[in-house]
Amino acid sequence: MKAYRMNAVMAGALYFLGTVFGVAGAIVGGEVLSSIVSGQPLEGVDVLGLIAANSSQLTWGAFFTLVMGISLTAMTVFLYPIFRKDSKELAVGMLLFRGALEGSYYFVTTLGLLTLVALGNEYVATGATSAALQSMGNVLYQFQDFIGPVGTIMFLIGAICLYISFYRTRLIPRWLSIWGLIGVVPYMTYALLHFFHMDNGIGFYLQMVLAPQELVMGAWLVIKGFNLDAVRKLDEAD
Repeated sequence: MKAYRMNAVMAGALYFLGTVFGVAGAIVGGEVLSSIVSGQPLEGVDVLGLIAANSSQLTWGAFFTLVMGISLTAMTVFLYPIFRKDSKELAVGMLLFRGALEGSYYFVTTLGLLTLVALGNEYVATGATSAALQSMGNVLYQFQDFIGPVGTIMFLIGAICLYISFYRTRLIPRWLSIWGLIGVVPYMTYALLHFFHMDNGIGFYLQMVLAPQELVMGAWLVIKGFNLDAVRKLDEAD
């Protein structure tokens, strides 16, 4: 039981910290990162010039994005051993989509942001006259926007596996699992609208059903841990 308590605390702490790091990255990353995170690309501005002027902010934003990815990926490692006692398929689904694929998305995003910083600095060093650098910067900036909904879809598939596992096992109160499953629906709507360039600015609100749930669930796992009766049943069935 002590091992499972440690698993719950570590999973909850990493879950909570991942969300906090994500919010911190969007705040400190400046206007460019905020536009990428919100899915509202900047228009009619010198993107590379803006990046160069705020390179320090964007570098910190990239760092927080990386740490967020590490935290959320590591979280799945602590949940997998107990989830597989109920359903190996769901446990592997969570590990694949919320772990490997979502983690890869954050890694690629981090590299893209740092590359934008390098391009911005080079752009300023050459006297802001390079059309080639401008084109490269614009394409990379658009790529960051395009990859967003892809990463979101990977995250949501993994989230579905995670919430169904929690619902089936009763390791946490079912109302928390149901809240998560409900929150996936508007969040997926946002991802699809963004993917097909149909987001009219409501994306932020569509995400707000699930975002608070992740903070509450992370805090619950740290403070309350797993339901011990549910853990015993899983051990007996294993």
